[in-house]
Amino acid sequence: MWDRSITLIHQIENGRDPDGFAAVEHICMGHVPAMFQDLTRNDQILANQRGYEADQNIEIMACNYHDETLLTDEETGKVYEIMRTFRPAGSRRIILTCRSRERGVLKKENGNF
Repeated sequence: MWDRSITLIHQIENGRDPDGFAAVEHICMGHVPAMFQDLTRNDQILANQRGYEADQNIEIMACNYHDETLLTDEETGKVYEIMRTFRPAGSRRIILTCRSRERGVLKKENGNF
């Protein structure tokens, strides 16, 4: 059933550091069982309508997800941004629609990061 594991990364901005940069704290939860799935046509259409390209659907147990914004595939080290979530009615699982990103690079969209 689960074919890989991921690390969920939650970013919390804690004001500014002495140099004026945003102080960001990362809280990670590793070894979360996950199932990597292909995107459906509907996922691709919805992503394009919202201005991004989706790369991967990742299904996990809903109890493990706490509004994280990033995740890492522990097998490949690839970093994904969580763009959309979907929880089927009556299911204990949640599907995370993600797009891959380069390490350390935030993609700028519509003037926002």
